[in-house]
Amino acid sequence: MKLFGLTNVSIEDKSDYRFEELNESRFIKNVIEELKGLLLERFDEFEFFIYSNHRVNKRTPDLGTDIMPPSGDYKSDKKKILLYFSDERGLDPSCFSDKYFAVFKSYIGMKAVAKNVFPLALGYVNAVPELPNKPIKDRKYNVFFRGNLNMNRINFYRVFSKLGFLLPSERLLTHDYYRKFLLKLKSDFSSFFPKSILIFNNGFKAGFTPEKYGEVLADSKIVLCPKGFFMTECFRHFEAMRAGCVIISEPLPDTPFYKNSPLIQIKDWNEGCKVVNELLHDQNKLEEIHRKTLDWWKEKCSEKATAQYIVENINKLEIN
Repeated sequence: MKLFGLTNVSIEDKSDYRFEELNESRFIKNVIEELKGLLLERFDEFEFFIYSNHRVNKRTPDLGTDIMPPSGDYKSDKKKILLYFSDERGLDPSCFSDKYFAVFKSYIGMKAVAKNVFPLALGYVNAVPELPNKPIKDRKYNVFFRGNLNMNRINFYRVFSKLGFLLPSERLLTHDYYRKFLLKLKSDFSSFFPKSILIFNNGFKAGFTPEKYGEVLADSKIVLCPKGFFMTECFRHFEAMRAGCVIISEPLPDTPFYKNSPLIQIKDWNEGCKVVNELLHDQNKLEEIHRKTLDWWKEKCSEKATAQYIVENINKLEIN
């Protein structure tokens, strides 16, 4: 189906979601608009395919091979560009990269084998608003996290719980029963840091409304970003960057979106809590990281920066 009234931009018919259902559809639309502005008359030399898929190839599930979208076999007189979202397993699409001029895929880190496959920024959830930037010193909340207690966040939960020492190791807590038990035991740890919000939910988007989430994000100094369901990187990183929050995260892939960034990456959440307390006693450092984070969003991860990154890699392929 063609998108945005453009003859060379479409969403794959076999995507897992319709375009309007994608969490990041507004981000994608804005990136396409920026690409039009950057490429100008060259924009019509390319055909852009948007693909959303998080299924494993049923024919070879043990190999974890990626599923080629229908456009792979589509013959075009234009240079085909695949923008691939939703696959949190981060499978490498190099197995069908010869079908395209270039493939840009979220969640893959730097694992791609083919030279025309590149990592892609995740973007943000559509309904989370972008609000006017508020000076870090005037923000209401010191620390903010509200999100799903998935099975990769048990050790994150353990740090805040007074009963954490009684819990088995994260690798043993593999049944959903334990996660639900912990939520019943306690889900709100907002008092762990002064003037903060720290709450675990039973599911994605199961806490604040997106509007409320955006309001709290814009009024928070420090945002904690634990690992997502499969990968460390998640929408929260990009939404918090856009809001100019100081971000503390588990280790991120060495992609252009995180390498040398002002995001603070920690080895575990005991270290993370120590960093939080140090920052809360150093207003100048908070202010410095806040400014650098806003600059990083603008220069590396925004819609315009993402479009520039796509064009730069397209140009490199054309030269080679």
